Amino acid sequence: MLRGKEATLAAILKVIIEDEPETQDEIAEKLGISRRYVAKLLKPLINEGIVKHPYIIDMRKLHLLNLDFEDNPIVKEIYSTFEKMKNEIKNNLKLVYKALKEDDKEIAKDIIIKDYSLNKLEEEIEIILKMNTIKYLPEKYVTTFSKIASNLERLGDYIANIAEEILNGFKIDKDLEEDIERIFNILSDMIDEALEVVVTKKKDTKIYKLEEELHKILDSTLEKALKNEREDLNFYIQFGMFLKDVERFGDRCVNIVDHALELYHNIPKNPIPERLRK
Repeated sequence: MLRGKEATLAAILKVIIEDEPETQDEIAEKLGISRRYVAKLLKPLINEGIVKHPYIIDMRKLHLLNLDFEDNPIVKEIYSTFEKMKNEIKNNLKLVYKALKEDDKEIAKDIIIKDYSLNKLEEEIEIILKMNTIKYLPEKYVTTFSKIASNLERLGDYIANIAEEILNGFKIDKDLEEDIERIFNILSDMIDEALEVVVTKKKDTKIYKLEEELHKILDSTLEKALKNEREDLNFYIQFGMFLKDVERFGDRCVNIVDHALELYHNIPKNPIPERLRK
């Protein structure tokens, strides 16, 4: 929560954007503070070109202040919708694991239908981001929130892909069940961690450690499956597609974190995956 000087500065910027004042006196009167204090807080922003006379804001630079407009109900709605998307994803992860473990094609069919709701939630985010009521949200926030929503929607697609493979006869060998359970637990942890970074803006994250764990178990599971030497070539084709969807799921979770870190902490997104940087 913003306090003291930062809270006052956020309020000043809000007045500038929404009321379009022509003088500092107007801003001071609106907020019940002295004009001198308004001038003091605005001076560094004017020097940096973030605020220009007669008091307009360069929205392309506003993100440099990294202020939380926490009283903005639209921003809260975005986070709330992200949370809904995460809960849908986690629920579908549980369902697709159950369908895979029990070879339940009815559950698989239900998952594919449920994927539609994630598409609708992504559309809600896009609609919110286009509303005039969010006009004081920096442009970088708008584009990043849109990317995060897109990544969340894609997570649902990968789960639906696995459900389709189950409908097409994909089954898991008994000796792989423990590994598969571990894989789904890691995926659940990754989506939790990704959304926590987005909402709390924390800088330290365990997402890269989880990514490393995921790839280790994917490699060991594949090696174990190949040792079975099954005559059913279709199993290996489907198993390969399953592993690829799991890998992409993990990559998207990392993408979400990378976008958030770049937005909140100006940490550039590295095009090389964490696991390949060593």
